[in-house]
Amino acid sequence: MSEDLKLMELMMYQSKSGENMECFSVYLPILQEVDTQYKIDYTKCWTDRQSGASAIEERYSEPRSNLSSTAYDICGPLLQCEQKDSETQSVFECYEKVGTEKSTPLNNLTLDGAQLAREIAEDFRRIDIIADACYAESYRTYSNDRNDAQAKLEDCLANGISNTKDPFN
Repeated sequence: MSEDLKLMELMMYQSKSGENMECFSVYLPILQEVDTQYKIDYTKCWTDRQSGASAIEERYSEPRSNLSSTAYDICGPLLQCEQKDSETQSVFECYEKVGTEKSTPLNNLTLDGAQLAREIAEDFRRIDIIADACYAESYRTYSNDRNDAQAKLEDCLANGISNTKDPFN
């Protein structure tokens, strides 16, 4: 509301000694509606972005779970080498044997993880582009509507309310 008070003070200063005060009762609600609509539009952009991010996370939850399970399958047997035998040589031999067996699955895990990381990054990039366009369009609409309403208020203060003009157009 302080923005509206500042605007009123500026307009009164620019008008003919405070004449045409009725213009404020016509145009301040219009300006407030423009501000409210911008908040609604901006919030929708943000909400849509958040929903998109949640959908992406959901879409990749199964591949994430699968890779995590694979990682446990690869690393679990290696970690058990130490617990199987108390002889150091046997532990080293276990690492050699299991490490060799698990090297191909580990390599595949690495490649799959890299591929999924690229895919999810691209999905997030897409929703960010859409969100940025939404924010820009909502600001453009707000800026144009606010400037138009302010210009009409200034005209009204300078020239009075015209019975033939529709303040909403």
